[in-house]
Parts: sequence; C-alpha cells; structure tokens
Amino acid sequence: MIVDTHLHLDDKFDGTAQGAVRELDRQLAEAGIARAIVLQLEAQPWSAEEVSEAISGYSRLRGFINVHPNKGDPERLLRDGVERLGYIGLKLHPRLQGFEVDDERTARLVRVAGEMNVPVLIDAFPDGTHLMHGFSPLKYAALAQRCPKTRMIWAHMGGHHVIDFMMLAKRLPNVYFDFSYSLLYYQNSSVPTDMVYAMRSMKFQRIFYGSDYPDRTISASLDGTLDYLSGQGLDKEALGKIMGLNALDFFGWSDL
Repeated sequence: MIVDTHLHLDDKFDGTAQGAVRELDRQLAEAGIARAIVLQLEAQPWSAEEVSEAISGYSRLRGFINVHPNKGDPERLLRDGVERLGYIGLKLHPRLQGFEVDDERTARLVRVAGEMNVPVLIDAFPDGTHLMHGFSPLKYAALAQRCPKTRMIWAHMGGHHVIDFMMLAKRLPNVYFDFSYSLLYYQNSSVPTDMVYAMRSMKFQRIFYGSDYPDRTISASLDGTLDYLSGQGLDKEALGKIMGLNALDFFGWSDL
C-alpha cells in the first residue's frame, strides 16, 4: 500500500489542468500508487478552483490548497478552499512565495488551519536562494511551537539540514516529515544516509513518502526510492510505515 504525499501537476504536459491530471492518474495507476496528495501551487497557471475541479473525478487524488499568508484574506481563502472546493490541507511555500516562516501572519494562518483540523505542508528545502534569505530550522520549530494544535508536515525532510530538523521534531509532537525530492536529489552525498539515520532514530514514525512529481516520473521516483532504502537495510515493516501506513493513519483513510 503506497501513498504519495507530495506531488504536483505537470504544467508542461498539455497546458490544461484536466490533461495534467489524466497523465498523473495514469502514471499513479501504472506504478500501483493507492492515493496521492496533489499540491496546488499559486505559481502554476491554474486557479485553486480549476485544480479542484480537475482532480474531483479521480478517486485516488486529494488536494492541498496553496495560500499566501500575506496577501488578501488568507483565512477566507483557506476556509473556502476546504469547505467549498474540497481541499483537505494547506500548502505553504515560503521559498517560492517569498514570505517569512516566522512571520506572525504565517502563524495566524497556520493556527486557523489547526482550528479547522486541517494539516499544513510547508516547504523546507534549503536551496541557495532560501539559504541566502535566512533559512533556518529554528524558524520552522518556532512556527510549530506557536501553533501546537496544528499538524505540520516539513516537506523534503529539511534537505541537508535533516539531522537538525529531526532533533527538533523529537521535541515537537505536532511535526511530521515527507522525504520527497531530497532522498534522490542528494544522491552520492552523505545526505541520504543522514536521512535514513533520522528515519531510524524516529522509529519510522511521522514520516511519509513523496515523489515531488513531475521532478521525476512517478515510477522513476518510486523505483529509485525503494532501491535505495532496501539497499540501506530497511525491512518490510519499516518500508510499510514510511511508504504508506503512516500516511493512511495520518489522513484517516480507513477505506484503503
């Protein structure tokens, strides 16, 4: 039972949300993915309404709405996205959207998500731009501390800061990880080994698989991930948790 908790629509496929969803669902079916989280992005050419409508007819797909915490009425957009459009989570992308993780406006929106029992997935990948703008694991920890009733997923497992993020998460019971992108991006460095160390240290709890499609095809991400993790000695029980069972429990998907 495999759940992909971090992917996007491919806006280069045929230019339409409907075509991108059809292609995504085809690849998921081919790879045997039971369910997947589509992360709507403000940076892509389709509105939250268009993405919601496009994924609504596909039983394996669920969506997170991307809201900028410093623009317009973010709380209204979140409520509308969940209550009218059917999104089940909030996606925050400080790196692309250019806001501060530790801004009070960010915390206010994250707290509203918690009041609605809506999880928040926040980008935590330290690329060069993010580092130059003051990327720090402590900012993510401060946000989680200020919003203790909100379940937060730190995406990409913090990249090469994974050990710091892991140590912080051990003190923050409302924090979870997905290890999308980072595990394969940092191939042939020490980072994937550090990521597996962090997974073991956390007893493979609160950790989810994600492909970050369309960075790679669904099958290429899945095969590369399973090959690497199996080569690191993860047994079926550990793989079962991080590849699907943890996510099923997190989202309450008892229908799978």
